[in-house]
Amino acid sequence: MDDVTSRRNRRLLVFAILISALWMVVIYFVGPTPRIVGNFGNPNLRYPATYDWQLFDLDDKPVHFEKFKGKAIFLNIWATWCSPCIAEMPSIARLAENPRLRGKNVEFICVSTDENASPVRQYIRGKNWKMTFLRADSLPKAYLSDGVPVTFAIAPNGIVVGVVEGSSDWDNPEVVDFLSDLADSKIKKVEEASKKAAETESKEAAPSIKDDAP
Repeated sequence: MDDVTSRRNRRLLVFAILISALWMVVIYFVGPTPRIVGNFGNPNLRYPATYDWQLFDLDDKPVHFEKFKGKAIFLNIWATWCSPCIAEMPSIARLAENPRLRGKNVEFICVSTDENASPVRQYIRGKNWKMTFLRADSLPKAYLSDGVPVTFAIAPNGIVVGVVEGSSDWDNPEVVDFLSDLADSKIKKVEEASKKAAETESKEAAPSIKDDAP
């Protein structure tokens, strides 16, 4: 009887370990990585956006990216088969509905790389999110990355001022502040805040030097 109980306990222990390991893998690959703004507002990251880009709406009608020119753009490139993309999408929806951004010159554009619009239509059905969902057959060089999701911030003057690769939790006050300033073309204010944060981090990381002179 003791042997039977011992074997049963060992099996339960192995099962518990396997479940724990599986849960850790799910959190690692599916859950969004908490980060504030990433490279949003980095003054060293500046290059021209590409507006010569033909996209398609969910009825496969052509939409030219140039129609959004002159606005602050939150551009998220994703796919329905991408678990991290799906994980971060609700936080983008909450960001797009933030009262502080209501009436601002900010456009939230989610561009899917799926082969057709069907899975995108199925995914957003009944969600009533405020983002513009489009699909792309190809990506311009300005928006290429090693994978999806990847998110770009484009200023109204046509300059890419932020790139964040990977899944993030977008619904936070710092991102709202950033987009609000970007919509108001307060790029200098964003740069100064980023520079100050970088200087503070550098000072904290620098080793202290004591003066041994009498």
